[in-house]
Amino acid sequence: MGIGSDFWEDSWVREGVLKDIFPRLFALSSKHTLSIDCFMDTQVFLHNWDFGFRRNLNERETAEVIKLLETLEGIRLCASKRDRRRWDLEDSGSFTCKSFQSFLRNKGRAETFPPFSLVWKAKSPPKVKVFVWLVALGKVNTSDLVQRKRPFMYLSPQWCVLCKLCEESVDHLFLHCPFSLSLWWLLWREVGTVWVILKGCSDFLCSDFVVWGLGKLTSTLWGCLVHSVFWIIWMERNRRIFEDYKGVRLSDLWDRVKYWAAFWASVTKDFKDYSYSTIMRDMAAAVK
Repeated sequence: MGIGSDFWEDSWVREGVLKDIFPRLFALSSKHTLSIDCFMDTQVFLHNWDFGFRRNLNERETAEVIKLLETLEGIRLCASKRDRRRWDLEDSGSFTCKSFQSFLRNKGRAETFPPFSLVWKAKSPPKVKVFVWLVALGKVNTSDLVQRKRPFMYLSPQWCVLCKLCEESVDHLFLHCPFSLSLWWLLWREVGTVWVILKGCSDFLCSDFVVWGLGKLTSTLWGCLVHSVFWIIWMERNRRIFEDYKGVRLSDLWDRVKYWAAFWASVTKDFKDYSYSTIMRDMAAAVK
């Protein structure tokens, strides 16, 4: 093992791709595109790793190197053989359509991401659906994620521009921030239900809430409202960061949430007999 496989960018350890697991160390390494065998320094000790860091490491980075070495513990290289790809679903190691089809039939459905329905079946625009999907996956570029992607930039992830109290993360920004929570409380009051603050956005999008009752109209408008809250929070956050915007009253922001939710719902066949202004004025009446 080691000849022909990229150390940082190939998936050759059980935990995944090393570049994604240790982004700070990847940024510090001078060997971004070299194969695994180029990281071995056999002149000192057998199987001694040389990561080619550009500078001396600080305490936090040293701790990450220790974790990296633990990940690599037990790995032995055979310099006389080139690496080859192996398909784990077949004993032979070769890919077959039959094995992949069997995997999809037996496991694929069980591993489907839970928030699929509330994300993709909502009647919001495609770009909003994609955005909410990224929220569910925790892939939106909040400060903490940008810091992990670009560790050499040394951003300050402790700053949430909406509340100025906590570190900005996906779950904090969209769910736990006092400012965002105020919007969610207005939504619960609108739909006539109560809720308990959940651990994260993924849990929220997996939950079944009883709002207004059952029916196609309720399902359509509820999905639009949830997507609208996520979208408006993100737009407000970006305006404050990139446009030096001082913010707006919560009531005005809630009007924007209702406007976009009503507008998206009004262009669906479920609400073909309603204008967006009618829906926005009395949502509970519109779904009856």
